[in-house]
Order: sequence, then C-alpha cells, then structure tokens
Amino acid sequence: MKIVIDPGHGGADPGAVSPDGIHESDVVLDIARRVKHIVSGAGHDVVLTRISDLAMSLESRAKLANDIDAGALISIHANAAENTSACGFEVWTPPGQTRADKLSDLIFDAVRDEFPLMQWRCDLNDGDRDKEARFYVLVRTKAPAVLVEVGFLSNLGDAEDMSKPGWRARMSLAIGEGILAFAR
Repeated sequence: MKIVIDPGHGGADPGAVSPDGIHESDVVLDIARRVKHIVSGAGHDVVLTRISDLAMSLESRAKLANDIDAGALISIHANAAENTSACGFEVWTPPGQTRADKLSDLIFDAVRDEFPLMQWRCDLNDGDRDKEARFYVLVRTKAPAVLVEVGFLSNLGDAEDMSKPGWRARMSLAIGEGILAFAR
C-alpha cells in the first residue's frame, strides 16, 4: 500500500512552540521519519510530504497523496492550548462515518496501548473515539486521512516527553503499528 506521512508545519511556520523553545515542526518531522522507517520496513511504499524543515502548502500535501493514489494519509502534529493543563493525544478524522474511522481507531488503540498512562482526548458523541473536523488535508485527500496530535507542547509534561528521542521512538512505533494494522 502507498502511504503518505505528513509532518505538519515546517519552514517559516514552526507550528506550536513549547515554553522552552521546542518546535512542533521539528518534533513531528522526527516522528514522521521514524514512522516511515517502520512502515516501509514492512514492505509498504511510504512518502513523506516534507523531508526537511521546509514550508509546504496544505494544498500540495493533499495533492501529493491524491497524485500517487495513496491508500492512506497520516498527518502528524503537536497541539497547544492557552490552558497549559491541557495534555494528551488526539486522533482527528473528517466529519461523519468515513473510511478514516478504522485507521483512526487502530492508531488510537496502538498509542493508548504504548502509553497507558497518557491522557487521551476523544469525542464519544457519535460512538467512536475520533475527533472530527474539516481540516484541509482530511477533507481534500481521497484516501482515508487522519490527523494525529501526539501531545500538547503548551503542557510542560507533554513538552518534556516530546523532547526525548526515546519517547518519540515509542510514539512512532505506536503510530506505525496502527498504520500497519490498517494496511493488512
């Protein structure tokens, strides 16, 4: 299966920045590279939307996935909030019941299993755990597309975790396992 991994932000847009200067764009690029290694090592064709700290439009991210007829797109981000106690991970899908829901559930379960003490944030109103939004890459990608928020850089505990290569390796493994379960 062709899979697109989209490390969010990049270039002049670092995304969220922790109080001690950790940039979302750096954290998610590292995680995306590790996920690519895991998923491609299992025999899948994996493309990153960006391979360095470069800016890339939302349109070009979705277009890349559509042009190569990807089987899935996983956009990786780190969250931030004014409320610095907000923490944990989230998985977002397009509104309604879509093919992305299965991918979301598999990634959600793998992350929760790898980090059983980590706060998870979900919307159970429609019977599943994904949060839903009309984020550009979710609604403009033909393939099932999810957006994973690996934690909150505005939260000191989450930011400290994201600064650690070992934590990023574990998060990458969990996301990769969810993707591989979907690709079976």
